[in-house]
Amino acid sequence: MSSSVSRLVSSVCKKIIKPYSPTPISLRCHKLSYLDQMVGGIYMPLALFYPKLSNTWSNKPNNVVSQHLEKSLSKVLTNYYPFAGKLNDNVSIDCNDNGVEFFITKINCPMSEIFNHPYFEKHNLVYPTEVINNQYTYEGSLAVFQLSHFSCGGMAISMCLSHKVGDGYTFGNFMNHWATMARNALSSEIYPVSPKFDGSFYFPPTKDEDSSNVSNNNIVPQREECVSKSFSISSSKLTALKARVINESQVQNPSDIEVVSAFLYQRAMATKKLVNSSSIRPSLLHQAVNLRPPVPKNTMGNICSLFSILTKEEKEMDLAQVVSKLRKEKEEVKQKYKNAKIEELLPITLEQHRKANDLLVNNSCYDLYRFSSLITFPSYDVDFGWGKPEKVISPLSTSNPPIKNMFVLMDDKNRDGVNLTCSMKKQDMLAFERDEELLRFASPTS
Repeated sequence: MSSSVSRLVSSVCKKIIKPYSPTPISLRCHKLSYLDQMVGGIYMPLALFYPKLSNTWSNKPNNVVSQHLEKSLSKVLTNYYPFAGKLNDNVSIDCNDNGVEFFITKINCPMSEIFNHPYFEKHNLVYPTEVINNQYTYEGSLAVFQLSHFSCGGMAISMCLSHKVGDGYTFGNFMNHWATMARNALSSEIYPVSPKFDGSFYFPPTKDEDSSNVSNNNIVPQREECVSKSFSISSSKLTALKARVINESQVQNPSDIEVVSAFLYQRAMATKKLVNSSSIRPSLLHQAVNLRPPVPKNTMGNICSLFSILTKEEKEMDLAQVVSKLRKEKEEVKQKYKNAKIEELLPITLEQHRKANDLLVNNSCYDLYRFSSLITFPSYDVDFGWGKPEKVISPLSTSNPPIKNMFVLMDDKNRDGVNLTCSMKKQDMLAFERDEELLRFASPTS
């Protein structure tokens, strides 16, 4: 972060928030599941931006807002007790109620200036500095929070969660649970789903002495120097893309995720071809899949599988053909899990990872594109008592995202279009963001 940007932060206060009620002894040792052990310890960031408060909160000083968040955070940590614990190698979390870090900052610029800054440099201001600069190596609490007050009266609430504790679904569930807990101080509203941290029941961990070997299969890639860019695809443009797929394939009900993923994959391959002044580079698309169901929806942790498609030749780049491949792979995965017994879940999931890894290992010169979707996650419903967020920025919205060729899809505020953030090597991004076909359907938002 440049010095001119960092000077916008005039004060930083750090607190430790502990669970409101002590964690019972029976829950003090949270065993990591096999999938938790496979995942790297990268911290996933998310930030929600709220405009100047205009209801009963409008005249309340900043410290009252902070106290409201701290108190509700303490209460919700009672349910999400592993967040306040300490990682024990790659085996378990000691749920010792050490607490989570909570930072309060004042940023001397209007909130709108954060949104309009190219390549997200100012986005970093709303995250705890040490976490966002050390996403792979941070050694503080497993969940870290920051409340940022802007000169315009708006504010941002951000959270960075270690992937060892959970996936994007866990992240979204927690944020909504916390917000409900905060509103509950003002009403009788109750959160409908109580979280359970029993992923190890469905995906039993390896033996303690073998746990370090599991991380050799790390499904979070190594850090690389990249840049991020955001785009939005409106409802009308999304409809146009779907119409193209319906007219040219057997898929008559393509989903938002399928169409947008296929379109971005197609354009990324096409622009990479231009960068290298050569024929298409063979490429792989990895798509993460939420396994709730068959695993119960209130199961927290890393409950994901994945599937992959391979593109070797230019004739396979057709949008409708890519969507058809995605649909075929997705349906095959769904069938595998449909009637699976509990003891079969881990072998099926490991086989999916093995297939994806074999494709990559056997074709090491191929480009890999990773897709993750937060579509249908109620990010824009996170209301702490003063209204819903004006904007939600994704885990890749930082000035130096750590993962190359990663795409994160989210609903837009009105839930009829798609917001997306992608990270690439700088030279690849320069070509991608200028691609005429991409810009016919996607509008830059950063």
